[in-house]
Amino acid sequence: SYRLLSVCVGRPGPAMHALGDPPLALVSDSRSPHGAAAPVCYRPLRAPLRSAGATSADFTERPGGRRPEETRPCALRVGAVTNAVGSAYVQQGRTKIIAAVYGPRQIGDRGQHAAAGQLLLDLGFTPFCSRCYDRDGNHKRVSLYACMLQRALESIVLLERYASLAFDVSVLVLEDDGSVPTTALAAASFALADAKVELRDLAAGACVHMVPSLCEVDRPLLLLDCDADEVRRMPAGSAVLHVGLCTARGVVCTLHSAGPIPADTFEMMVALAKQTAIAIGEALRQSLEKGVANRMSKRARLRPFVEPMAVSSGLADGIVDEAVVT
Repeated sequence: SYRLLSVCVGRPGPAMHALGDPPLALVSDSRSPHGAAAPVCYRPLRAPLRSAGATSADFTERPGGRRPEETRPCALRVGAVTNAVGSAYVQQGRTKIIAAVYGPRQIGDRGQHAAAGQLLLDLGFTPFCSRCYDRDGNHKRVSLYACMLQRALESIVLLERYASLAFDVSVLVLEDDGSVPTTALAAASFALADAKVELRDLAAGACVHMVPSLCEVDRPLLLLDCDADEVRRMPAGSAVLHVGLCTARGVVCTLHSAGPIPADTFEMMVALAKQTAIAIGEALRQSLEKGVANRMSKRARLRPFVEPMAVSSGLADGIVDEAVVT
């Protein structure tokens, strides 16, 4: 992966801002023969590699003053895509993901007699989502994350009630700053609930990193919801655990780990992730209830204007309600 360093003709200039920051004003004393500012050229510069000498003491002070077991601020919103049956926008720190659900639709000739429905997932990364991964790196992550999300969503959707039907779920990562799999799971589950698809439960998750300690007596440091900078600074021997949970039933729907994790540390990581997922699931329910309340209030405000038009046109009461909802 590379980051760009801006260089003015004649002398080096300042480095470019991080992703999402406004660009710096280019200052150059060089002028073209016509009096205009000289063009700016760029040369690639490799991003700093992961530091092998980082220890657990380097993670005691986290960005924003967070504690090791504290997550980043989370923002939830439904109805992010207007032409979708259901959609959701989830922001975890600077990680921003949007999910949309389309359907149901007929599967086709081959699956018209299928006993259960299908869930077709499309996961993608925007080209500008991260400065640490190139196109090949994003393609490898899509293969892994899509498999995790597919199995987790199929376990919470009641597909047996949608025979010969298919739902299309689109998940797009707008900005990647860590914890993408668990944030995408919450966004997809949130969008399915907004689309009124029958679910067994809402799904949410959490990501926990383990930083090994230098002394064998000390316990390793557990970090919840790390951002991209913290992940890049992880030392050798660190591990990560992604946990997806059906929040109301307390059933794990996805579990993925990378790196060596001792048995006792694994139990603590799972317990920390489950507590976080339950809290996120409660926030999802509150946001859904708020969205329903907003729609009901909108229906009440529009009813005095829609009913006279419907009565004059000879529409039935059921069609009036449908027109108000839409």
